[in-house]
Amino acid sequence: MIVCHYDLEVLFSNYKNLLQERLDRYRLLHICEDSVRYDFFSALIETYGLRPSQIQIEVPINEKCFNSRNNDKAFRKEKPLIDLVVKEEFLNISAEFGLFRQNSNENGTINQTYRTVKMLNDMIRVSLEANFTGTRGLFICVADHKMLGHQMKSKIIDSFPSNYYITTALIEHQLKQKTNNFDHRFLQIFKNEGRNIVSKLIFDELLKAKLVMHETKLLIWEVYLE
Repeated sequence: MIVCHYDLEVLFSNYKNLLQERLDRYRLLHICEDSVRYDFFSALIETYGLRPSQIQIEVPINEKCFNSRNNDKAFRKEKPLIDLVVKEEFLNISAEFGLFRQNSNENGTINQTYRTVKMLNDMIRVSLEANFTGTRGLFICVADHKMLGHQMKSKIIDSFPSNYYITTALIEHQLKQKTNNFDHRFLQIFKNEGRNIVSKLIFDELLKAKLVMHETKLLIWEVYLE
């Protein structure tokens, strides 16, 4: 029997349990971001008794969130997507997901700065989506020891994971660096809004499972324009 709980802590706890069940069967190295996303889909159904049709996956972002590229040869309108949206009376969220883990070489390094910029990029997208649609924006991430504790050399933001305060000045600084792969369609809208982004870490727990050999966490931020 499914029992509805409207407290997000219950949702996050159920989600964590599903991830741990998966990691009892498969190493983190052998799962992909889709697994992280679809386990959250399952947690929504388990927690709230939602029908699958009530959960939207890969949804076109609100058109107010981005400027289209000037491409005269394009035959269709651009439709950048957001990973997951639920718009119900008791639950109104939009979410982006990340999976930051080691690569196939267990003794090698990963590009932590690239992943940090990916996170910032997703936080910009979801904060704008939340702003223009009235949803609660979330960035949901599974990260292992290769990423945990990382801080950019510039120390322009705190180490991963932390609460983050994303300003135009921060983005402008990173745009001048080697790793600067932001989606410019969203940056201009962010600048035009003239507000900063608050990314508040609301869930930070270890994942413990049979095949988890190194420190691995489930991390969830609430992200919004201040």
